[in-house]
Amino acid sequence: MLGIGFLFQPIDQGLFKKQITTRILTKEKKVIGRSFNDTQTKQDWESIQEYPDFVSKIVIIAEDKRFLSHHGIDFLALSNSMYSYLFSKQKRGGGSTITMQLARVVFPEIRNYPIVVRKVFEFITAIRFEIWMTKDEILEAYLNSVSLHSNLVGFPSASLQLFGKHIRFLSIEETVYLTVLIRKNFSSDAEVQFRYNQLREKIPYPIPYLENPKALSLEFQKESPEESNTKWKGENQHFLNWIRNLKVLPEEEFVSTVSSELNAEVHSIVNSELDGLRRWNVSNASALVLERSGNQNDELSLVAMIGSKNFFEEGNGMVNGTLAFRDAGSTLKPLLYAYAIDKKIYTVNSIFSDEKYSFPIGFGGNYLPRNADLRYWGDITLAEALGNSRNIPAVTTIQEIGVPSFYQFLLSAGFHHLKESPSFYGPGLALGTGGASLLQLSRMYGSFLLGGVLPKIRLGYIKGSPYFYGDSKRLFSEETAEEIKFILSDSKLRQRAFGRRSYLNFPFPVSIKTGTSKDFRNSWTIGFNERYVVAAWVGNFSGEKTMDVSGSFGAGRIVQNVFRLLMNDKSKMVYTPKFTEVRNFCKLTGKSATDKCPSIALRVRKEMILPEVCNKHRIGEDSSVIGVGFVYPANGQVYLYHPSHAKEKQNIPIRIREIQSLKDPKLFWNQKEEIRISSNGEANVSIQRGKQKLELFDGIQKKASVQFEVK
Repeated sequence: MLGIGFLFQPIDQGLFKKQITTRILTKEKKVIGRSFNDTQTKQDWESIQEYPDFVSKIVIIAEDKRFLSHHGIDFLALSNSMYSYLFSKQKRGGGSTITMQLARVVFPEIRNYPIVVRKVFEFITAIRFEIWMTKDEILEAYLNSVSLHSNLVGFPSASLQLFGKHIRFLSIEETVYLTVLIRKNFSSDAEVQFRYNQLREKIPYPIPYLENPKALSLEFQKESPEESNTKWKGENQHFLNWIRNLKVLPEEEFVSTVSSELNAEVHSIVNSELDGLRRWNVSNASALVLERSGNQNDELSLVAMIGSKNFFEEGNGMVNGTLAFRDAGSTLKPLLYAYAIDKKIYTVNSIFSDEKYSFPIGFGGNYLPRNADLRYWGDITLAEALGNSRNIPAVTTIQEIGVPSFYQFLLSAGFHHLKESPSFYGPGLALGTGGASLLQLSRMYGSFLLGGVLPKIRLGYIKGSPYFYGDSKRLFSEETAEEIKFILSDSKLRQRAFGRRSYLNFPFPVSIKTGTSKDFRNSWTIGFNERYVVAAWVGNFSGEKTMDVSGSFGAGRIVQNVFRLLMNDKSKMVYTPKFTEVRNFCKLTGKSATDKCPSIALRVRKEMILPEVCNKHRIGEDSSVIGVGFVYPANGQVYLYHPSHAKEKQNIPIRIREIQSLKDPKLFWNQKEEIRISSNGEANVSIQRGKQKLELFDGIQKKASVQFEVK
C-alpha cells in the first residue's frame, strides 16, 4: 500500500513526457514521420497557452464539470456513479475526474490491479497531482496525454493527424469531435454522432448540428497530408528510418537539414539514370549530398539522401544504400596518398613504376595487383597515378607506409566497420577491399573541401540547437588537402585513362574520383567543390555483377547531373589556391624540368624545396635514353583467346611511350612483320596463340622489346 510519503513526493514533469514522439521535419518544415516510442503511439506536447481557450472549457464540460473546484476527487460524481451502477440500467461512467484519468494515463499498469486497489491508487495519485500541480498544469498534461483514436495520443497529435493543422488553429467543431473520441466504447459511427450532438447542446458555443461528424476529419488518414504525400514518394523514407535508429532525444520537433525538394529532384535523377542503365544489369543506386554552410570549417550538412530507387519496392527497396558497406574500389586512394604526403613519405611529383610487380605478403605468398585496363604505363608521377587511378602505385604506397599504419588512419577517419586485423585485409586495403559506405566516403572527401578536417555532419536541429553525426578532427594538413583537391580537379591529368570527354568533366571546378570494385559489382563516384560533396553508388543490392559498368560511367552520370542541378542557379565558383603554386617537373624523373624534358605542370605547396634539375634530358643528349619503351603489353603478360568471339575483335593493343623522341620508329612482330604505329605510339596486332615478341627500332637501332603469350 502507498505510504503517506508518496503524497508529498514532488512531481517530476518528465513523468508525463516519457512517450513523446519527435516529429521529424524536412528543411522546408514538412513532416515526414515520427520517432518511435515504447507503446507505438504518436504523441506531441504543446503548452496550454498554445490551445484556444475553448478547448479546455469543452473538455471540462464533457469530462469533469467540477474540475476547477475539486481537489482531485469529485465525491458527488462518485456517488452518482455508484447509484447508477447499483440501481440504473443505464450504466454511467465511473465518476473519474480529469486528474484521476491522468493518473491512469501516467501509470497504465494499475489497470491490472483489482478494482478496489486501482481506485485507491487513483485517489491518492490524483490528490498528489493536485498538491504539486496547478489546474493549468494538470489540464496541459491531460490534453497532451489522453488517448483519442487508434495510436494517437493527445490533442496536438490528433489535430495534426486528423485535421492537418496545429492545435492553435483547432476549431470549436473539431474540438468537440476530439473530445468525443476520448470515450472509446463506441461501437458505431451513429454512437459517435449521438455523443457529438449531445455534447453540442451542453457547450456555450453556437455550432451547427452535424449528420456525420466524421466528415470533419481527413477521412481518418493514417498520416497527415504532409506525411502521406511525402511518404508515398519514398525519397525521404531512408533518411527518416536512419534518424529513428539514431534515437534522437524525444522532443517536440526535429527539423532536419535534408531538403524534401532537393531529395525529390535527386531521386528523379537516380531513377532516370537507372532506366538507361537497366540494360547493363544495373538494378539500383544510391546518392548523397553534403553542403557547406557559410564559412564553417569543421562541419557539413546532409541535404539529400537517396537510399534506393524505390523505398516501397518489394525485396530490397528498404535497404539504405548510403549506409551499406561494399568493396570501395579506388575511392580510398586520395586518402592513401594524402596520408603518405602528410607523413613526408612522398610528394606530388614522386615517381612510381607502373609495371607488373609481385608484392610479397609474408607466409601467405605474393600479391599480384593489376590495373583496371590490364596495362602498365611505366614511370609516372604520384599526381598522374592518382588522377588516372592506377593500382600498382597505390599498392606500392601502402607497402611503403605499412598496411597497419593505413588501417589505423582509416579507423581515425571513421571506418569503424573494419573489425578484422590489418593482415586480414593486406595491401588490398589500398584498393578498397575493406569496404566503405557512401556516407563514410562522402564525409571523408569532405575533409579535402575543409582543408584536411574530417567534418561532423549536421543532420538537423532540436529546439534550435544543431544535432550532429560524428565528431570533427584534423586528418591531414591544409597544404596536403589543397594538393589532392587540385589533382582530382585536373581533367587534363586524368585524360589518359578517362579520355577527353567523360562524365567526370564539368563546366565549373569539381574534384572527382571514381571507384569500381572487382567484377564491376560496385560503381562509385564522389565529387566535391567549394560548397558541395556529391556521391553516388550504382549496382545491385544482391551483389550480382553488372555488365562492365565502371564508376565513371555508372555513378558518374548521377553525380554529373546532381552537380549541374546544384550549381544551376549559383555562380561557378573557381578554386583559389592558398597554399600551392604551379611548377614544372620532368614526367620521368620527378625533378625540375628543363626545356628538353617531357614535362608536367603540377600544383605543389609553396614551401616545397625545389628538386634538382633533371640531368637526363640535357641539350645535346638523346632524350630517348630514358622513357622510350612499351607501356603495354607488359613483358611476360598472358592473353586469353576466346574462340566464341570474333577474332578481329580480340586484337592485342600496343602502346609505346615517348614515341615522338624517335626519328625513324619501326615496330616488328615476331621478327618478320612490321606493324604500323600511330603518331601517339598506339598500334595493335591480331590475336594468335603462342609466344609472341615485339621489337622497337629507331632506324636500325633497337630501342626496346617485349615478349608475351596468347593462350
